Amino acid sequence: MIWLIFALLTGAAVMAVLAPLAFRGEARDASAADIDFFEEQLAEIAREKAEGRLDPAEAEVAKTEAARRLLRAESAPKARAGGSRRNALVAALAAIVIVPAVAVPLYLRIGKVDMPDMPLTARLESAPERGDLAGAVARIEQHLREHPEDGQGFEVVAPYYLRTGRGEEAVAAYEKALKLLGATAQRHSTLGQARMVVAQGKVTAEAQKDFEAALALDPNDPMALYYLALAAEQAGDKEKAIAMFGALEANASSDAPYLPAVRKRLAALRGEPEAVAPPPPMAAQQGPGSAQGKAIAAMPAQQRDAAIRGMVDRLATRLQSQGDDVEGWLKLIRAYSVLGEGEKAKKAVGDARKALAGKEDGARVDALAKELNIGG
Repeated sequence: MIWLIFALLTGAAVMAVLAPLAFRGEARDASAADIDFFEEQLAEIAREKAEGRLDPAEAEVAKTEAARRLLRAESAPKARAGGSRRNALVAALAAIVIVPAVAVPLYLRIGKVDMPDMPLTARLESAPERGDLAGAVARIEQHLREHPEDGQGFEVVAPYYLRTGRGEEAVAAYEKALKLLGATAQRHSTLGQARMVVAQGKVTAEAQKDFEAALALDPNDPMALYYLALAAEQAGDKEKAIAMFGALEANASSDAPYLPAVRKRLAALRGEPEAVAPPPPMAAQQGPGSAQGKAIAAMPAQQRDAAIRGMVDRLATRLQSQGDDVEGWLKLIRAYSVLGEGEKAKKAVGDARKALAGKEDGARVDALAKELNIGG
């Protein structure tokens, strides 16, 4: 089929070249118009002389000049037409024979006819070089502008928007993916979580509808259950929140990645002294948990908090000497925000802006600071 299309395209290109050449000789058989003009000019001179509007001497001079031009026009067509016809035949031969004879072997030599295409999903999910990440995302965005029906493209790019402080764009991308690819519990839950990020951790009415839609499709979806329990807590319904978190804890497996966060929420609601506000519980579901992360999650509360703060401190120390690491700055700012250390988060924003001054990545720090409502 593809070769038939190539043949048709080649034929169309050949005809586009030949069409003007085929009509050129006739269009220039060409001094016929000049001959008519000069014959009409001679007749006009005769009329003006007869009517007395032209002096006989002047009429004779004008008639002689017009006759001379007429003779020259009559002698030109045959020579020009013959040359044009020969040129047209040579051009036609080149277009019909030489162009395909050169193009086909050249393509067979340097082309790759049997190479399969690379599906868009594989291209989007392949990890680009770190320095080219912005370029890769720009190419994905260009693709989505040209192909707005590609739901998988929106689903791939939405988490990147969320991680880089572009919350509103993440919500829009998740909405389009849900509409184009169909409703699933995970798509409703991730959309609800994105709405919460934009709302700075508040379970909004729209986010709650997304989580309820997820439970309608999967009554055991842990992300939806967790955030609906959190919604009850934020609404002041403490007993309902405890009941929902308790049910989630009872039904969770011992190695569930969200179990430590559920237990912390329960401890906070029950007024236990070691309770601290947890980070978003489903972060571990966005990729395989590392061995270090699992080990920290299994620690007692005090040791776990100390380990987390130690990691944050080491990251802050490293960034003092490697200030061009924008991903590191974003992680540090988020970590301080989750830990409730507003002044440190504010200072990290200022340090990041200084370290990334003059670089495009600095805009990502500004966007995150705005999202988290951090001044400085």
